[in-house]
Amino acid sequence: MSMKAIQEMTGYSHSTISRAINGKGKEYRISDETVRKILEAADKLDYRPNMLARSLRLKKTMTIGLIVSDIQNPFFGELGSGIEQELRRHGYSTILCNANEVPENEEFYLRILVDRKVDGIIFVPILTEEWTYLDQLGRSMPVVLIDRIFYHTELPWVTSENTRAAEAVTEKFIALGHTRIAFLGGTRDTYINAVRFQGFRMALENHGLKPDPKLVFQVGYSTLAGREMMALALKRDPQLQAVFCVNNQVFLGAMPIVQRSEMDGGPRILMAGFDIGAYVDIFKRPLLSANQDVETVGRTAVGLILDRINDRPSEKSHVIVPIAVEAHRLEAPHP
Repeated sequence: MSMKAIQEMTGYSHSTISRAINGKGKEYRISDETVRKILEAADKLDYRPNMLARSLRLKKTMTIGLIVSDIQNPFFGELGSGIEQELRRHGYSTILCNANEVPENEEFYLRILVDRKVDGIIFVPILTEEWTYLDQLGRSMPVVLIDRIFYHTELPWVTSENTRAAEAVTEKFIALGHTRIAFLGGTRDTYINAVRFQGFRMALENHGLKPDPKLVFQVGYSTLAGREMMALALKRDPQLQAVFCVNNQVFLGAMPIVQRSEMDGGPRILMAGFDIGAYVDIFKRPLLSANQDVETVGRTAVGLILDRINDRPSEKSHVIVPIAVEAHRLEAPHP
C-alpha cells in the first residue's frame, strides 16, 4: 500500500505523513493528534515503507542495537520492551542482544551490531571500567549506557539513584530497630552492586554501625546466588533480623529459604529488595521495595541516542532518575 492511500484517507500532505511515520513529528511541530491519525491510517491500510530505499536516502538503517546483561531478569525484559516501543514510535527497529552476565559477550555483540550497521547502541555494561574497543567505538558512533554505567567515561548515560535508595531502605531497617542485617549482593566489581552497597554502608555508618563482614555477600545477581547467600546468612546468624537483596532475582532466590526457616521456628525476617514491586502482593508479608522508574530510564536513553544520531544537543548527557522506596504492610506487628 502506497503513501498516496494515506493521503486520500487523512487529507494530509505527503511531507507531513512522511515526517509522522518517520518519528519526526515533534521535530517539525506536528501535533500529537495529527501523528496519531496518520499512524492509525497507516496501520489500517497495512502501510509498509520501503526500508531499503529509505535507508539509502537517509544514510541510516533505522535500527538501534540494545545489549542487556541478563534478559532472564524481568527488570531487563521490562526495560527492553519499553525501549523497543519508544524506538518504534520514532520509526526505529531494535536488535536485542543478551550478554548473559558474561563480559566477553559484550564485545562480541558490539562488533556484531557494528557489522549490522546499526545507527546507535544502547548498552547495559557488566563491569565498571571502559575498555579500549568501546572507547574507540563511542568516538565513531552513538553509544549510550543505561542502568549500569562506568565510573569514568565520556559516553552519555542514564541510571537510577541507587545509592540514595539503598541508604533509604537501610535507614528504614534501623528505624524499626533492626541491626542484624544481611547484604545479599551481586557480582563483586560491578556498578550496581558497588553503589547499592555504598548506600547500605552509609546508612549504617550514619548510626554508628558497620556492616557485619560475615553477613555481607557479593556472589551474583541470579536466583541461585540468592538461595546460596541466604542459606549461608542464616547459618552464620540464626537470629537474623533483616535482609537487603541487591535485585529482584536475588530476592526471589532468598525468599523460599527465609520462608522455610520461619516455618521451622526461626525468627520473622524483614525482607527488602530492588525492583520487587511486582511481587509484594504475592508474598503476603511486610516488605521494603526500591522500585526503579523503568519507563523514564528507557525513554531517557532513547532520547539521548536519538539526539546523537540526529546531531541535536541534549540538555544533559548524564541523567540520574529517582527511585521510589515503598514500605508494604509494615503497619502490621513485626517482631
